[in-house]
Amino acid sequence: MLFIKSNLIFLSFCLIFNFSLSVNKAQDKHVKNVIMLIPDGTSTSVLSLTRWYKYGICPSDACSLYIDKYISGLVKTHSSDAPIGDSAPTGSTYATGYLSHTGYIATYPPANIGKDLVKIDPAKAYQPLFTVLEAAKKNNKSTGLVVTCQFPHATPADFSAHTPHRDKYDLIAKQMVYNNLNVMFGGGTKYLNAATREDKEDLVLVLKNKKYNYLTHYSDFKKLTPADSLVWGLFANDYLPFDLDTNKDSIPSLAEMTDKAIKILSANKNGFFLMVEGSKVDWAAHNNDPVGVVSEFLAFDNAVEVAMKFAEKDGNTAVVICPDHGNSAISAGNKRTNKGYDTLSISALVNPLRDCKLTAEGLATLLMTTQKEYIAHVFKINTNIDLKKHEIDTLNLLIKAGRQPALVRPIAKIITANTFIGFNTNGHTGEDVMLANYHPHNYKLTGVVQNTDVNKYMVDVLGLPDLDSYTNKYYCIDSIALKGLSWKIIDTPIDDPKDHKDVSAHYGKLLINLDKAGKRHAIINSNTDFVSIYNGEKIIQHISLGSIALYMYETDKNHPITPFSHFYIPRDLGLILEQAQKK
Repeated sequence: MLFIKSNLIFLSFCLIFNFSLSVNKAQDKHVKNVIMLIPDGTSTSVLSLTRWYKYGICPSDACSLYIDKYISGLVKTHSSDAPIGDSAPTGSTYATGYLSHTGYIATYPPANIGKDLVKIDPAKAYQPLFTVLEAAKKNNKSTGLVVTCQFPHATPADFSAHTPHRDKYDLIAKQMVYNNLNVMFGGGTKYLNAATREDKEDLVLVLKNKKYNYLTHYSDFKKLTPADSLVWGLFANDYLPFDLDTNKDSIPSLAEMTDKAIKILSANKNGFFLMVEGSKVDWAAHNNDPVGVVSEFLAFDNAVEVAMKFAEKDGNTAVVICPDHGNSAISAGNKRTNKGYDTLSISALVNPLRDCKLTAEGLATLLMTTQKEYIAHVFKINTNIDLKKHEIDTLNLLIKAGRQPALVRPIAKIITANTFIGFNTNGHTGEDVMLANYHPHNYKLTGVVQNTDVNKYMVDVLGLPDLDSYTNKYYCIDSIALKGLSWKIIDTPIDDPKDHKDVSAHYGKLLINLDKAGKRHAIINSNTDFVSIYNGEKIIQHISLGSIALYMYETDKNHPITPFSHFYIPRDLGLILEQAQKK
């Protein structure tokens, strides 16, 4: 009997001990903060090239990037219907956990019969999908985005907006303003200014009314402190220049913006979610500009260092780093190295890159203001390349035509021709991309993972509820959320003269009658975060919705002449309005 009792006691102890271990393991994986860093369009070979490039500059670092020791695996980055992904759906997958179509920003795709790579539910087509950033906000965490592109570009939009049209920058910008981020750093002032917006709405005024510190100058950026809990800092009319081309006295670097964002966001005792994008590695790869690719990735690696040093000191932060896709099939070695590749010196590989004082884009900007007779000289002192006559003639024709963007790729082609760097395309590529990961208790993603797994990991370590539960609650289709009420959608299409596809932006308005006469009614303007209660023409109350009210307008591919449109609003909007009327 004593033996049995002893065994029972021992067994009970073991069970309690094992349960304690499992609880501790679950607790150990949870962190307050997640920092995600995305070097857009970075093929794995870029790491090797950038190491050699840095080695020529900093031999004491033994050819090592800061990211190197954190690399833990690879990520598969395809879309829902294509093996080579576009930034909109691949970034959206990191944000929402769902694969989607080209051009789709945090939005569920329609079925593409015969091409779908995953099972698609047609009933969910065009459904806005809640993002990990939005879920973090719902859990009282601070949220931030830091980019070097214009702020409504695909990747930042993926975490903070919802639309099937990634190019609708003005519409996306409005959603991002009303999504109540704590920190937004990047470029794109023109997408806020009434004079340059298609709907002529002054979003700078909206930000100021929301108590944001809106700034556009580096001097004001440097003055920011952790007490500045609401900040929009935009440092260019559109996108920021490449790091190599940047005036360091007027525009903060990606590393500086990352550091400032972390200091502001970490003041929240509940934690934060931050996404940092090295946006223009991708742009340089599209241009086949090897100088732009390696110098931008090196600038991104500096931001990685900032994030990792904070995380290691903080002890309550996980960091995830992965590109959204590859680009250009860039390689160390090209047709010039078909023979002699194994005797090519490091100086022959990197010196042509290090001789360039500007990227192809930076040099194009400079040449636009250079007199014709000095083109060859300016090119030489900035690249150490002697232009041939036909190259000078080509550049002069483009300069005369005033076509700075058209100059970039011809310049990049000239630079590349004088290197041993190869490119296979000006587009994205479908290879797996690198994955780097840090967790204070070593709870990490390893091996080859799907891009959906990256989202699941971030949701998991932050201890957030399932994102579908938020989608169902906050982005409910109008016909369900407003069942039993009298309502209608007033569509306001606005043609965008900048849009090559001739697709209007639709800024809808949802009108809900609260009495039979329609005198008392509620109005929600699309892409905003509040509902207004009217008595006749007079607004008597504003009520926060707790999310963006989205107006989705799309044309069914099977019936192209039949457009359909819906508002996506909180599921309990009817109850919200009912309670408002009782006050």
